[in-house]
Amino acid sequence: MNRRNYLFTSGMAVGAVSLPGKVAASENKGPNLLFIFPDQMRREAMGFWQKGKFKGALNTVSDPVITPALDKLAQESVVFTQAVSTCPVCSPHRAMLMSGMWPWQNGVVNNCHQNRPDSLKHDIDCFTDVLAQSGYDTCYVGKTHWERNDPLFDENQNYVGTAEAPGGHHFNPYDTYIPPGRGRHGVDYWFQCVKDVHKDPRVYSNRPERIDGKADGVQHRPEIYSPKLEADVLVDYLKNNIGQRDASKPFSIIWAPNPPHNPYASEKDCDEIAYREFYKDKHSDELLIRPNVVESDAENLAKAKKSVPFYFANITGVDKQLGRVFQALEQSGEADNTIVVFTADHGEMMGSHNKFGKLVIYEEAFCVPFMIKYPGKTKGTLEDLMITPVDIMPTVLGMLGLKKRIPSTVEGKNFSREIISGDWSATDKPKSAHFLGINKEVKGLRTDRYSFQIDKEGKQILFDNETDPYQMKELQLADISQADADFIVSELGMWLKQSNDPWYRKRKLSELINYPA
Repeated sequence: MNRRNYLFTSGMAVGAVSLPGKVAASENKGPNLLFIFPDQMRREAMGFWQKGKFKGALNTVSDPVITPALDKLAQESVVFTQAVSTCPVCSPHRAMLMSGMWPWQNGVVNNCHQNRPDSLKHDIDCFTDVLAQSGYDTCYVGKTHWERNDPLFDENQNYVGTAEAPGGHHFNPYDTYIPPGRGRHGVDYWFQCVKDVHKDPRVYSNRPERIDGKADGVQHRPEIYSPKLEADVLVDYLKNNIGQRDASKPFSIIWAPNPPHNPYASEKDCDEIAYREFYKDKHSDELLIRPNVVESDAENLAKAKKSVPFYFANITGVDKQLGRVFQALEQSGEADNTIVVFTADHGEMMGSHNKFGKLVIYEEAFCVPFMIKYPGKTKGTLEDLMITPVDIMPTVLGMLGLKKRIPSTVEGKNFSREIISGDWSATDKPKSAHFLGINKEVKGLRTDRYSFQIDKEGKQILFDNETDPYQMKELQLADISQADADFIVSELGMWLKQSNDPWYRKRKLSELINYPA
């Protein structure tokens, strides 16, 4: 397939799917929601950063990726330049997104794993609970990774709900199936993909027509590239030809693709068409263009050179499926009444600073894509708000007209009016965003200029992102002005108090951190 045909297909592939004619959305319904967040996709990995009004908006180079669907979405959205993950790893981010609460309150302070007790509390009114209670038809497709991972499966990986025989088995160390009940937080249409194997996802669903007639809790293995599988499900949901949703209600879709999360070691791990067309024949120097990919570490560099084309092919592969879903949304007649949000749970280092993955304060892992399209109200503007995971739920609920339904437990802020209007005259933007490196007991923050972290022993790392945008020169607080240093330690103390962090409760490192009373 040539480049022109691939780009056409990525935006129009749904044309091959039989859809009913375009119909008008009900004028009496509130806005629909399409919320999309792929796993481990960094802020820089979107093609539009190299084009038009967006070129130069970041203070570093962006990745040479092909993303036509996201490029078009950006032209119709508010595009954020400083959105952050807070705790850049899967489970804590997802739990903050769902609850609007900090980890110490929502139950997920680490990545959910079979050897850890972390689990999003079932008694919290979460994002999708509020949507369901507000009359939305709710749909969740893709990865969850916020539930406690207990050995409740038989040896064939089917859910039996007990650790006693035939139960007693885990089928995956990390993410696990969530059975019907409070753990699903009000979701009606459930299509959950589990396991980091992009072309062999383990699927559990309450829609038997999508899983060969199997019951909810019985594992299905379709052996299809998971973003394509999930896009098929969403196109079908939007078609609604067998009553997949109640057409008299507004709908909310949350779609969480697993790619571009690793593995990315071969064509088996990605959209092979995208890989062959755009990345296979590229020299690694054309793809690894960030100067902080340290070449003195031969092992790291070799891994980055091998991995990057498959990582980018996954990004293009996800974008291709986004194009299909966006086209189906248009043909459903609901596009003009649908708010679209695109983000990610965290980024990917891809060899920068001799690291891969996430859970570090470096920009490649900590900063995430974030775009909001509100039809008729947004049109390709830039926004430098440091929005965080706990702010997403209240902000999106505010945009949906559900401000009064935001639970009192929510600890994030509703920035909906300011984001849509662009008017910040009555609202102060946060001057910093909190960072949590939970595994290593590291705390920190990011300001418009600096990134700062401190570990439990008091060891500091500071970067001046203005003069050193690739964060290659480590500083200490003593290296910057006293006013800036005082501001940083005061902001950190404020965040530790706001989040009810154990450090605040113990006044840990109080000789260095300025805790509020």
